[in-house]
Amino acid sequence: MRISLRLKPVFITFVLWSVLLPLFMSFPAGADNALPQSVPSAAEAAYVDQLIDPAITDDEYTDGWQTEEPEVQGRRFFSIEYQHYQERYDKAGDLDEDGVQLNWRRETLDYGEFDLHVSGYRGDNDQLRFDNSGGGRFTLNQYGFVLDENRVMDNTLGVLRSSTDPMITSSFRLNLSSTLLAGGQTRVSQDGLSTVYATAGRIGRLDPSQLQGFHLEDGEQYGLGYSRQFAGNWRAGAQLVSVNGSINTPDHQSVASALQYQSPDENNRYVGHVLVDSEGQYGVWADGDNRVNRWRHRYGLFRLDPDLLWSDSQPNNDQQGGYLRSELTTLRYNFATGLDLTQTNIDNRADRAGNNLYNGFVNGSWRMNRTTSLGGTLTLRGRDARDDITGDDTKSVILSSYVSRAFPIGTTRVQLLASRIEEVGDSGNGYGVIWDQDWNATRNLLLSSTLSYETESGLDDSEDRSSAAMLFRHDVTASLQWNGDISYIHIDKDKGGSQNSTNASLAAVWRFLRNWDASLRVTYNKIDNALGNIGEGFSGDEKTLLLNIRYSESRGQPFALMGEDSDASGYGDVTGVVFFVENGDGTRQAGERAAAGVFVYLDRRYQAVTDRDGRYVFSPVPVGEHDVTLAQEDLPLPWGLLDEAPRSISVRVRSTTELDFGLRRLNE
Repeated sequence: MRISLRLKPVFITFVLWSVLLPLFMSFPAGADNALPQSVPSAAEAAYVDQLIDPAITDDEYTDGWQTEEPEVQGRRFFSIEYQHYQERYDKAGDLDEDGVQLNWRRETLDYGEFDLHVSGYRGDNDQLRFDNSGGGRFTLNQYGFVLDENRVMDNTLGVLRSSTDPMITSSFRLNLSSTLLAGGQTRVSQDGLSTVYATAGRIGRLDPSQLQGFHLEDGEQYGLGYSRQFAGNWRAGAQLVSVNGSINTPDHQSVASALQYQSPDENNRYVGHVLVDSEGQYGVWADGDNRVNRWRHRYGLFRLDPDLLWSDSQPNNDQQGGYLRSELTTLRYNFATGLDLTQTNIDNRADRAGNNLYNGFVNGSWRMNRTTSLGGTLTLRGRDARDDITGDDTKSVILSSYVSRAFPIGTTRVQLLASRIEEVGDSGNGYGVIWDQDWNATRNLLLSSTLSYETESGLDDSEDRSSAAMLFRHDVTASLQWNGDISYIHIDKDKGGSQNSTNASLAAVWRFLRNWDASLRVTYNKIDNALGNIGEGFSGDEKTLLLNIRYSESRGQPFALMGEDSDASGYGDVTGVVFFVENGDGTRQAGERAAAGVFVYLDRRYQAVTDRDGRYVFSPVPVGEHDVTLAQEDLPLPWGLLDEAPRSISVRVRSTTELDFGLRRLNE
């Protein structure tokens, strides 16, 4: 892979500007640019005893050694990043992108904190998947603008996501999605008890490019919301959304409202939701959350009309049902059970498929001692067809169990799988084994591997699946790290042929100069598919290269903090990985996929987005207790968090606190 010659002028300009800009920023305000006066020779200068001469001032003494300019008040941060991306896909052609991203932050005394993000890119695309000839984004945020002693305002201008009170739009089973807009948004909080939200903008989407430029679509959306904490433990809120001219939904207005009660000890919470649109469709759902000693019980009911509308995309409507979750957590025991009952096509329309869906599970784990733990999961799921469109009934029973033990070489985890499936009048059995290994290499090297084999027989076509995966991360020095992963999957079907797929990636991050860092990531994906459901077969490979070079500089006091300040002194970092839990233990293994593009929030205000490796970073963070949450409404269905409550962490001086989020299937 190469960087083409046509990029050299852009890259040289970028480097020159990035070097000259910090030099310009380093000049003190009001510096005298005159040439220094000539110094008299030794013969011309008369001796003066400086110890007793009153004409000699302290400033003349210190002028020779006091060279550093005092830090200005108010934090300042600037970074500019160049990015080059290449993709070579033998089935779809080549793709090249070059872009620049600028970030700027400034803290002021009277107007709060300003945060600017600007990006632009140009592309050369031989592929037909999308047009990426060019684009960009612009977002300006203002936080903490004090209107008076009781009211504080936050503003956003440019590309934004519509915002509202999470109590109104989020719940355990149902979430109302936000909308990507180009426009403006404001939020005003009063006394910490009530909040007003207002949003207006043009509907759009992010380009599928590396820098994710913004692309306008037809349609406009307006929103107005209000929430308030009432006397006692009651809280209520409502959000109005109006959509006009969208290509995705008809013109409409929708109102979502919520009423919440939380007990004084915060062990019991009840929330009721109502969503109504201008077409007369409605949805209602209610959730309860109780904590009794070490037990936690969650339950709810829901019903959403078939054509219910919200924002520029329809919610998961045309369903009704309920759910139940119960969990017990101790230092050595964990137990959870759940049941979901859902009915679709609730109005029995002739042109729609209708199902009665049920899913129940029981899982638990036991930590026998410091080195050994075991657990398992039993899942029952099924579908009863309510009409001829849906097809035949299906049901399955899945049993999995695992044992984990720490050895001198590392931690070994073995999982066994067994399943019974009935569909289309046939029945089949499935079996599998998964071996996960975390290897004890060196202090600065993390290494893990996964081997698995699964087989299924008795149905229309038998299938065997085997896979192997490995990932590593090595901190070579404090300024150089590299990581990589590789996986291989082989599928064999008696009637359908076979499939082989290989995926590999290698990445490095290097801080090569003060304020300068670079990262490089290369990937290789290959698939040979001879399965019968894809005609005569398919084979292709894809290679990508992503290069980033960034200059960043921070000045001023205090530092560019992320997270609410505390009385403690010092700063640390918060980082972690968001991933899809496949084996059920909540710890990421080599074969488990990273979740990219997930919004992570620190103290409900500071935002980070997971990268291609599922990693997010907040830095620096004030020492003390903080909360970390995910944007529930933007998680890919059916994945989510079993516990949507904020995770509490403790940040310590000059240390990194790691907190991973494992996304689980909510229907298991």
